[in-house]
Amino acid sequence: METLQPATMTMEEFNVISDVFSQAITGELIGMSNFASLADTIDDPHEKMEAVEHANSERMHAEGFMAYAKKKTLKININMHGPYWGNVRKQFLSYAAKKDFIACLIIQEVILESFAVSMYTDVGNALGGEAGKLFHNIAEEEKEHLEHSSDILRAELKKDPEAFIKKFEEIHVNCMTILAEFTATTDLRGHCGVCNGDCMKGALHHIGLDVTVMRGNALALYARALDNIGIPGEKSIIWIARLPA
Repeated sequence: METLQPATMTMEEFNVISDVFSQAITGELIGMSNFASLADTIDDPHEKMEAVEHANSERMHAEGFMAYAKKKTLKININMHGPYWGNVRKQFLSYAAKKDFIACLIIQEVILESFAVSMYTDVGNALGGEAGKLFHNIAEEEKEHLEHSSDILRAELKKDPEAFIKKFEEIHVNCMTILAEFTATTDLRGHCGVCNGDCMKGALHHIGLDVTVMRGNALALYARALDNIGIPGEKSIIWIARLPA
């Protein structure tokens, strides 16, 4: 799909691509807000500045998606308060209110970035052309956020493995469950509030995508991220297997 002009797209393609960009923009704005809130949980000035830098990176990603959508006259709907994105944000804020830097890092830089990197890569592969390059470039930048957390979380794990794993499991249940419901075949919490019409998942085949495959790829990357941090595989496999499908 080298050109994404309304005149050369079917209405089905236009609608689903509009929804894909709407989801991406909303997700980046959630990430921007999370990183901004994360800065308040940090005492170290260098880490604080890095959180602000990451917030600005998410802002630029959102602006990149928005600029492309405007150029291609896509129909964009942004909603940061829906049953999925809004509840992910609430989970993050509940830990930020307790100044729980590690919990916030797990939510934003492990859980959300695993999904962003994987799904942006899948979308980029499917769309190709200028849009595909945009998604691929942003996926590469999001990888840096995912990698940034690994050293910090590995060190935290070594301090008290039992307590860290227990904490990670709690966050996984509270936050990853929402994303699992979001990426299930049907929206388990109802309409997301971002898609312009019906849920886009039933229309992804118009651009060569399948939500089941995308979800599987995202969870596989998440599992690798957990392994990289040092979460025992026998635990992470069970956590992921218990997610709603």
